[in-house]
Amino acid sequence: MVGLIFSSLSFFFFGGKMTTIDKIRNALNDFFIEREEEVDMLITAVLSRQHCLLLGPPGTGKSMLCRAVASHIAGARYFEWLLTKFSTPEEIFGPLDLKKLEQGVYQRNTAGKMPDSHIVFIDEIFKANSAILNSLLSIINERIYHNDSQPIEVPLISLFGASNELPEEEEGLQALYDRLLLRKVLQPISDYQNLRKLLALQANYEPTVTVTLDELEKMQWDATNVDISEIVSDVLRIKRDLEKEGIMISDRRLKQSTTVIKAFAYMNGRKKATGDDLSILQYVFWTDPGEIPTVKNVVLAVANPYAQKAAELSAILNDLKKEVAKYKEMSQDVIEIYNKTAKIISNLKDLIREAKKAHKSVTELERVKKQAEALKEHIAQNVLKLA
Repeated sequence: MVGLIFSSLSFFFFGGKMTTIDKIRNALNDFFIEREEEVDMLITAVLSRQHCLLLGPPGTGKSMLCRAVASHIAGARYFEWLLTKFSTPEEIFGPLDLKKLEQGVYQRNTAGKMPDSHIVFIDEIFKANSAILNSLLSIINERIYHNDSQPIEVPLISLFGASNELPEEEEGLQALYDRLLLRKVLQPISDYQNLRKLLALQANYEPTVTVTLDELEKMQWDATNVDISEIVSDVLRIKRDLEKEGIMISDRRLKQSTTVIKAFAYMNGRKKATGDDLSILQYVFWTDPGEIPTVKNVVLAVANPYAQKAAELSAILNDLKKEVAKYKEMSQDVIEIYNKTAKIISNLKDLIREAKKAHKSVTELERVKKQAEALKEHIAQNVLKLA
């Protein structure tokens, strides 16, 4: 992508007009197909100075997406590394300073490494071994790196971790997992039309909009001042409802969840958080991926019942997609699937109208509507062979 680079807060203002953050979101979503939720989560992490985990198989674009998000911060130092069980501290924190070592001082040259970086992406993060883990936790928790006996403040804004598996039941790794506040399981692109778009995309991502580090710091400060007074009781209700389902939320995670609610509201142009902003909690309150459906249902039931309905219809569409994949030509079953899909589209249109009247977000409804329309088009063109 080519275009004018914007780096002025004059573009960031409330009032219904497109903001700098909107421009960044749009640019990322135009390039990274079916990654709207991940884009919002990563931007929220940066605005709240929190860390996040992208969980999923290789080839889902985790590193490229994180690199792209970082590229929108002009002047930010970015560090990326793939861990193995044999990775050494030198790889992450820098080599020993040989001149100081001759003097008996055990210090590292951290230039260009994690302690020197604003945004960090660690692939296979749960491969971290004991030689790396303590310093990694110190940087994540306290923004401090102990270089020999000297504690050094690090400029870290957010760490993005990636893995295709959960950590082993080892205390240090579990502590690391717990500090990754925002979590998302990535799935391969599922929409037929989106797969076509993917093949047509250029190889490299170029940011068309940037913010400076000073501008980002101002945004982060403004995000901390978002008013959440009207939704505190809803957060506690979500916690209570999850506990009824056997999902426990620690006091620390509950407290930190307010920082991402504020950041999510700010990202969406609000100075006061609303029920819609609670939807970000679906990426905060689960520990095991098996809890994701329950957490999502509980959160959306409070945050936005229309988004909850969208999730239910999306699950039905996924089942219909699996069914239609069994057929290569017209049959009564395929016609029935086609009609069910058309009915879902009609229902979604009705829900979108209702949600707008209720002043609720229609983002999820619109997304699922596109999903349904793509399935309907696929059935018509590739199975029913309609002109």
